[in-house]
Amino acid sequence: MIIDLHVDFIIQQRLFGYDALKKHGAGIKGQPLVWHADVPRMLEANYSGACLGIHFYPWESEKGFVEMQRQIDYLDDVIANHPDVLRVQKPQDWLRARDEKKLALAPGVEGAHMLNGRLDRVETLKKRGVTYMTITHFSKNAAATPSMGRGANESEGLTGFGRDLVAGLQEANILVDVAHVNTPGTLDICKVTQKPLFCTHTGVKGVFPHARNITDEEIDGIAESDGVIGIMFAPKFLTGKLRVDHHCVLDHIDYVVNRVGVRHVGIGSDFDGWVPIPNDMRDCRDISLITSGLADRGHSQADIERILGLNALEMLAGQRGQG
Repeated sequence: MIIDLHVDFIIQQRLFGYDALKKHGAGIKGQPLVWHADVPRMLEANYSGACLGIHFYPWESEKGFVEMQRQIDYLDDVIANHPDVLRVQKPQDWLRARDEKKLALAPGVEGAHMLNGRLDRVETLKKRGVTYMTITHFSKNAAATPSMGRGANESEGLTGFGRDLVAGLQEANILVDVAHVNTPGTLDICKVTQKPLFCTHTGVKGVFPHARNITDEEIDGIAESDGVIGIMFAPKFLTGKLRVDHHCVLDHIDYVVNRVGVRHVGIGSDFDGWVPIPNDMRDCRDISLITSGLADRGHSQADIERILGLNALEMLAGQRGQG
């Protein structure tokens, strides 16, 4: 089972007309920025599911809410018609896709700026089958402040609107994602959460102290919620270098495992997310390097299954509680 918590090819469709149903070429190793994934290649790589990032420019506006829905429309009107795809609308659908051996796909909205300060729009997210909302992306918004990007700082935490948003999302059974949120904001969310938290695509500062990565205290807080931390495949954030092999991903996975246990780590590649990937990987099919690398480092088959998909599945299917 492979469930990737963050894949970004929908934004490539909106920007460049990228066809997610076409099998694209693999490109060069360490392929920069885009063209990492599509439905045929994910099926070839034996993916069980993925959360697809929904994006808008880093500021609050009504256009963001409209664009969010257009990107979800692409998933619903085009991708979901593939015979081997199951469009997830509710948590149980992740289990249904597993049983039917289909590729489960669902949208994850990357940034509360797309709500433009309106809490009532959580209901729209629920109706559109959104799996998670990332509280902030690369811009400060009415809810929270990012760790890097427009308005980033490490002094401002979760706002009153942000607290209401977290509560509203969890009441609607939409998972809360703290990727991109600054440390004070993440720790505030850890204090107020009533359900397990996601950090869908990140690195950890204990391996490399980049602003995009999370601290030990954040790791502990997410784990205490019984949540899952998805390690991304972006060498620039994981090591500070661009030309590094897949072992950089394994280093960050191992750090989380050693700190809080295998139950709290997954993968969130950030394929097609405008970041280079490890220099021995061409596309999503090279996820096999992560599988074999974990085995080479002594992880058991059961632990590898947890890291690559089972932890994510339990979260997405609503099978976890706090503690």
